[in-house]
Amino acid sequence: MQPACPLSPSPSVRTIVKRIVLGILLALAALVVILNWTWGRLPGEPERTGRLIRLGETTVRVIEHPGKDPAVVLIHGLPGTAQDFDDVTPLLRGRHTIAFDRPGFGYSSGGYHPFGEQLTMLDELLAALHVQRPVVVGHSYGGTLALAYAERRPQNVRGLVLVDAAAGGEHTGAFERAQASFIQFLSWPVVQPIADVTFSQLVRTASAKQGDAQAFDPGDVDPTHEQRLLAHNMRHEDLDAYAGEEHEANDVFKRVDARLATIDAPAVVIQGAGDKLITPDHGRKIAATLPHARLVMVSGGHMAPYVHPAVVAAATRDMLAER
Repeated sequence: MQPACPLSPSPSVRTIVKRIVLGILLALAALVVILNWTWGRLPGEPERTGRLIRLGETTVRVIEHPGKDPAVVLIHGLPGTAQDFDDVTPLLRGRHTIAFDRPGFGYSSGGYHPFGEQLTMLDELLAALHVQRPVVVGHSYGGTLALAYAERRPQNVRGLVLVDAAAGGEHTGAFERAQASFIQFLSWPVVQPIADVTFSQLVRTASAKQGDAQAFDPGDVDPTHEQRLLAHNMRHEDLDAYAGEEHEANDVFKRVDARLATIDAPAVVIQGAGDKLITPDHGRKIAATLPHARLVMVSGGHMAPYVHPAVVAAATRDMLAER
């Protein structure tokens, strides 16, 4: 007698299983596309406020309020827009304030602009606006830029207000660099239109919401910030700038940290005690290393211009009072 053969699926059963698996995969793909154009659909760009200033080949959006000099220059982080200081500038009423979209973000010229180019742009912007020795307020990566500018042009800076500034040993990790590379991949000419139609909006929306939750943690996300993040900073031009700056960041942090002790400008370092992005030890190190700095710890996370605008404004007034 022949030994019994183990039972195996008949060809018809295998075909049915393959069709079921294929149907599930197609249903999941369809669900992703539907979510991409519903929950994930990015909002349109809102009407621009402020004005555009041409600086060589770069266009910069500026929100300026006239008032008494010395002026206050406010620099947003990575990503962000000039409107990140909308809650701060009303508390400085009567003072000349200048907030701007850094090149690459918001309504300024899109795409990646290297750190050195941004420092040169700041020189050109202040000259175009006839601003001399302002107080420079920098949030997050804007704080890095403020520190570098004060080191490069010490005669041009009256004082610094560093809000959850990215320095003092800060660095980007492997995950952030991998995310930046993926963002660049999504901008490839062949990939971008296909990704936008199928899944890219969904990925960008989910990433923005997760990032904002971390930035505002332990508090609630400010809805106006989330809306601007989705409308401006999730566009491909802003994401290209974000990715380029993430790849450049560690070299920038290393150069700025190496010169911290030489920056002679008076400074107030505002640091969120619960900041998950720039942890408190970085703020403490900045304050301890700068020759003329004091540390102000505040509750909450990374978004002090939204959560503690009065503290930022008070520190700015202190710097304006410095001789």
